[in-house]
Amino acid sequence: MEALISLVQRNNKVFRRDKTQVFFSLLSVIIVIVLYAVFLQKMQIDAIEQMTEATPGMVTMVNEWLVAGLLSMIAVSTTLAAFGIAVKDTESKATADFLTAPISRATIQFSYVLNAFVIGCIFSFIALIGCEIFIVATGGELLNFGALIKVVGILLLSVLLASVFNVFLVLFVHTQNSFSTLSTIVGTALGFLCGVYVPVGVLPSFAQNLVMYFPISHTTLLLRNAFMENSITKVFDGVPVTHVATYKVNYGIVYDLNGNLLSSTTSLLVILVTIVVLAMLSIIIFIKKNK
Repeated sequence: MEALISLVQRNNKVFRRDKTQVFFSLLSVIIVIVLYAVFLQKMQIDAIEQMTEATPGMVTMVNEWLVAGLLSMIAVSTTLAAFGIAVKDTESKATADFLTAPISRATIQFSYVLNAFVIGCIFSFIALIGCEIFIVATGGELLNFGALIKVVGILLLSVLLASVFNVFLVLFVHTQNSFSTLSTIVGTALGFLCGVYVPVGVLPSFAQNLVMYFPISHTTLLLRNAFMENSITKVFDGVPVTHVATYKVNYGIVYDLNGNLLSSTTSLLVILVTIVVLAMLSIIIFIKKNK
């Protein structure tokens, strides 16, 4: 346990020392913010104004939609960046140096996973505070205690899923160049697969199904429901139920898979099953690689 804690502390220091790595871990999030400021917000508000009259609460609701997407993306991008240390250690043979001490390969590997989880949590909770300040500054309200507890729980689950997802990917990467390529691919695809760059309803059917089958997008869905629950009720007060349902499906607040609306419980099960399956596969691959 003492060796594990020491390794996690060392990995954390290495990550924080590389400011460029920290910046690039948030690059996809910065791109989303720019896109949102340029046209995503206006596009969504124009669509809502066709259903109901404009109100100050409408902007708050759209901002909450963005915030949910940003938080789910941050969990993935920061944990992936943290695993860059593992790739660097492998390429520089630092891992072999660690093995001269009485430390097992499993302990070393777990230290990377635990470090990624810690870094993901730190960045996610800092981002949550920043997002709440943003919502209040633009005329919204802070989450009530119940909603805040729900969001924190979803964030922890989101970071855990992201950590397991990324360790599975990194097991197939052995050089800094290949890791950079992986980071670029994940960062680019993430915005689309979480329905942030483009609303889900705008995508063709096969792409919509791809989003709905992508486990991490379900953390975005759960966060949107937690953030937007009250604002949706206020903004769409008096609006026909069918219009509200259309908005929710088009903007990824509810998933319509082959005519069936997926419940929050289903999304939660998808996340939990994915965590278990990817964790087991990662352990099997790790054992086979180190026989």
